[in-house]
Amino acid sequence: MIIRLVFSLLLLVVTGACFAQFNQLILRKNGKAFKRFKEGSAITIETKLGMKYTGTIALLQNDSVYFDGSGIPVRDIKAVLKKKSRTPLIPMDSEAFLWANIGIPLFTAGLVISGEPFWSSFLTGAGLVYIPIIFYHVKNLVFGRGAYYPIGKKYDLQLLDLYRAEQVPKQQ
Repeated sequence: MIIRLVFSLLLLVVTGACFAQFNQLILRKNGKAFKRFKEGSAITIETKLGMKYTGTIALLQNDSVYFDGSGIPVRDIKAVLKKKSRTPLIPMDSEAFLWANIGIPLFTAGLVISGEPFWSSFLTGAGLVYIPIIFYHVKNLVFGRGAYYPIGKKYDLQLLDLYRAEQVPKQQ
């Protein structure tokens, strides 16, 4: 009796978890899931015709991504654009930057007292603070990743349509 009750409760919990699935648009890199989008996720895509769509996914169904009133077949998507993140001008918190700038005159004074010329010691102290910031920005310019994931050889899209078709938004 107890075994049947435990088995029934376990079966109820497992079937409840199965209904917790949702339709997903999966961006795969070399066949492995890299990024997942569901209904309600923000996404920016570019079609093969060069049009860009940005917005919240209203519906993922019938091999199409639906935004507000417009649907785009997954096969027509050329690229998924990355979110634009602003690179800060100073890549450290303001307090650390303040302390680093306060250290420049102290470093300069120490070198001047030890007999070094003022300008060379000042430029050395300023270089210790600002050269890593310049290298940070040069590294982002040279080695920064592209602004999008091109669908093709390396990246591909897969739409998991787990639920039967509901009401599809009307095309306008």
